[in-house]
Amino acid sequence: MKTRKLVALQYITCSLFLLLACNREELNKPVTTNTHAPGLVTGISVNNQNGKSVITYSLPSDVDLSYIKAVYETSPGHPAEAKASHYVNSITVEGFGDTLAHTIKLYSVNASEVVSEPVAVTVNPLTPAINLAFRSLSVQATFGGFNLVCNNPTLENLAIIPLVDSAGNGKWVQTAGMDNVYSNDPVIKNAVRQQPAVTRQYAFVVRDRWMNFSDTMRVSLTPLFEQMLPKSEWSNYVLPQDAGILNNGGRTDVPYIYDGDFHPGWPRCLFTLEQAGSPQTVTLDLGKAHILSRMQVNPYKEVGNNYYVRGNVKDFEIWASNSPNLNGNLDGSWTKLTTCHVVKPSGSPYATETAADQKLAYDGWQFDFPAGQTAYRYLRIRSLSNWQGSYFINIAEFTLWGN
Repeated sequence: MKTRKLVALQYITCSLFLLLACNREELNKPVTTNTHAPGLVTGISVNNQNGKSVITYSLPSDVDLSYIKAVYETSPGHPAEAKASHYVNSITVEGFGDTLAHTIKLYSVNASEVVSEPVAVTVNPLTPAINLAFRSLSVQATFGGFNLVCNNPTLENLAIIPLVDSAGNGKWVQTAGMDNVYSNDPVIKNAVRQQPAVTRQYAFVVRDRWMNFSDTMRVSLTPLFEQMLPKSEWSNYVLPQDAGILNNGGRTDVPYIYDGDFHPGWPRCLFTLEQAGSPQTVTLDLGKAHILSRMQVNPYKEVGNNYYVRGNVKDFEIWASNSPNLNGNLDGSWTKLTTCHVVKPSGSPYATETAADQKLAYDGWQFDFPAGQTAYRYLRIRSLSNWQGSYFINIAEFTLWGN
């Protein structure tokens, strides 16, 4: 008896499964099949833009119209396609790397995937983003490499490709430190490092996501000599106005920021008193005067595996001197070299960090010093605001480059 009930239950279950499967399949099919081609788009107008064109039209009156399809070539031999729902009356064709005339074929497609005859329209896209960026591209030699900057007014995703003729034989390559620069910022700025202080021929090309390339800029550059300054010569130069240091079960002091441990555990970091009610300062003696080219701040990884939190610096200044006033005041014996602002790439809320945020923090927040500086021996780090919005300082490691 139990066997019969079990067989019946299995039969019912199987039948329900097949019924549901059939219903799901039917739901994915058009209610009716229409073998007649839909009508054509009419009343076409074109708005040409940088590297793309927006085509506006009137839709045909077919009740089962599904979408409009544009078929074209971004350049000879490079086909492209765009689709726009029947809920809108325009379609964007993009990916053009020139300002030539391009023929676009517009098709109406119904719910049965039956395609109309094409309607041809000509577009003349404006100057593409790669050329706008290339025209404004500027490259200047700096310490350990070069700085590049260009405009990107259309906010396109661009890659600036640096190359070098390292052997002087006309073969262009990317050596260590010469990664592509990717950005969609309105002004693209980047520093390329790890270049020797010798004169070499460099080349630069701008590329977009459709693999369109600009012309090539070739320039002779001589990067300035740069080295990481030896921390073995550094010491903490304590002045009266410097921050009070927190001692929490161990020595959390200024020397920890130049001990070579970029990712320390507690308490091997600088941590000043949390109740500080004004900007806080710590002072370093570099052992001898140096011309400074850039710096790196490695933040301390707090509980919760976050970097952009608590006392890790957000806004800070770097001051320098060769004969500091021993009263510790930031008076005429000190020169402000730069003001730094740490930017969280994702812009996410406090204590929320993306992989990009964490990678930048792990690698270290880098800042360039303005060119043409005097050589200085004494340096002050002055915290204006931390990520918590107060003044105390937390730094895992501090690094300088120059000569």
